[in-house]
Amino acid sequence: MSRTARHKSHEAASYHLCTRVSGPPKYFPFRNPVVSRKFLQVLRFYLRLYDQKLISFELMGNHYHMILFFKAFQELSRQELQRRAQLRWGRKWFRMTRHWSDEDWLRFNRDLFDVSKFMQHVNGEFAKWFNRTFPRRGPFWAERFLNPELLDTESIRNCLLYIELNAVRAHLVQRPEQWKMGSAYWRWAGKKKDLLAPVEEYFPAQGRQSCFEVYRTLLYYRGAVAREEGQGTIPERILRLEEKRGFSKPGVFARRLRLFTDGIAIGSPQKLKEMLAEYRKRGLYRRRKHPIPHLNGLLFTLREQRSHAFSARE
Repeated sequence: MSRTARHKSHEAASYHLCTRVSGPPKYFPFRNPVVSRKFLQVLRFYLRLYDQKLISFELMGNHYHMILFFKAFQELSRQELQRRAQLRWGRKWFRMTRHWSDEDWLRFNRDLFDVSKFMQHVNGEFAKWFNRTFPRRGPFWAERFLNPELLDTESIRNCLLYIELNAVRAHLVQRPEQWKMGSAYWRWAGKKKDLLAPVEEYFPAQGRQSCFEVYRTLLYYRGAVAREEGQGTIPERILRLEEKRGFSKPGVFARRLRLFTDGIAIGSPQKLKEMLAEYRKRGLYRRRKHPIPHLNGLLFTLREQRSHAFSARE
């Protein structure tokens, strides 16, 4: 049976990307510092090559999450494509591309804006390195990656908070910023600023609070993470705002929520209805008629169906 086609937007889009390692229970290769550092090295390289924006990241023992903003396709100059080819293949770039036709360069250009190609390179190169370094055979990754699209700033913001609480949910740390293989720690420590999108883009300042304070407050509130003695309490205004939006109890992200990884998109009902109508019009989506509500209607998702939701292959 052929796999259902992966949902990918033709416009600029943000995706929640997640991949899990293949192996027995309690197999955690990323707990080895050599392995985790190598993965970050591979990820950094391809973020530079593809020139996309990393919004959030968390590397766990046997899987990782990240939110990645992918730009819409744009036709790059031949000079820029040659620069990217040189970055990709180093000294071999000219030998690799000297017989390329205009069509080959166009294909290379399109690949630079394709989330599937990006994940193929990151996961594929890392898997080859791991199998060579720790002599083993077979697939390193358990399954194809998940990539629900985040359709608006609200869904990006909530998914970011959920991702950065992964280590807290797994009882590995008590505070999200203590997990050094995640973007919460990088923001707290002022590290990897060249990799991460500024927090100001997703958590605008409110009154006298800075953007970082708003982000930190919401992160602690979602995870119900204990604060140190003597630290300020969460502003009553923020708590009231959160309660109105459906988060009536602290800690709602302290448990695993499949809505952030399953399916094809997360967003407002209106945006999801537009996507659903388009797919139904094209005959690609057959059964689902309405977005699925979660958390008292705060978030909505669109999931693949058990029958073939899409007819074409990826």
